Amino acid sequence: MAVCDALQHRLRRTIPVYDLCTSLELQSVELPPEATLNKAHCHVAVRDVADRRRLSGVVFHRYRRPFATVMVARRFRCVAVIDVWMHYARFLSIEGLVILLDNMTRRDGRMRRTTLEEVRRELDRAGSFQGRHKCVRALRLARERTDSSWETKGRLALMRYGLPCPSVNYPVLAESRKMLLDMAYPEWKIGIEYDGGHHAMQWKDDNRRREKLERQGWRIITIFVEDLASESAEESAARRVADAIEQVTEKPCPLTDRQSLEQLSDGRRWRYKTLQCRVPSLPEADGESDLAGYDRIMEEESAGQRMSGEPG
Repeated sequence: MAVCDALQHRLRRTIPVYDLCTSLELQSVELPPEATLNKAHCHVAVRDVADRRRLSGVVFHRYRRPFATVMVARRFRCVAVIDVWMHYARFLSIEGLVILLDNMTRRDGRMRRTTLEEVRRELDRAGSFQGRHKCVRALRLARERTDSSWETKGRLALMRYGLPCPSVNYPVLAESRKMLLDMAYPEWKIGIEYDGGHHAMQWKDDNRRREKLERQGWRIITIFVEDLASESAEESAARRVADAIEQVTEKPCPLTDRQSLEQLSDGRRWRYKTLQCRVPSLPEADGESDLAGYDRIMEEESAGQRMSGEPG
């Protein structure tokens, strides 16, 4: 905030509109892990090219499309988080956009800034913009009510090797106590917990919790940060989950070759249900299912790219 205060003092009569990582930090949203922008700089959004200036430590981003704004701490005007997410499409991969969207729709109400339904609606209204194709794909893979970006990375890692998308923060009643599993396949009573490293007391609590769940018939698999450090580590983690599924179902659960998120989010796979993934639990609007709406957007985007020659 001190950097933004200093900028506003330099600009005097002009109130800047903060964008991208500057806006997210002011609105207390966890930044995406991809370090594509210099956080030491203030990032400012403008509509008119004449509003761009040469100021040290300030990066101006011009947008032709209108964007919503919010006031933070009664003195900082910021681009609203959904528009920030769409602006980030120029800089982030599909994975980065999925993680950021999960960050914006946290389970903790103090950290939740929007919902997937609101994002879907705003994306539908936004029209054409650079990176929209990636946003549509990322929205298919995002899930609400997560607790950390590492959980998101773990979920995507399992899907990359052909496993179904697990439910997130799945509630379980164990010995009269409600517990939440980071990820779960409830039909097989398999839970997946992410362990980022805790102090001794937390470790003891986690073990007691695990014992209660196991007494209820759940199989618990723990994923550590090391399990997400490389492609081979992710494959090993997916293999552990697949082995547990095989033990429960007594049927083979082979992994696929590693798939890209572009492959996982392909609209044709979702439309014809060729992807081993649960359909996003978003409400239907105007009689059209969300997947049908997504496919319509994808078709419009592809048609626009063929006419304009814009890359996807």
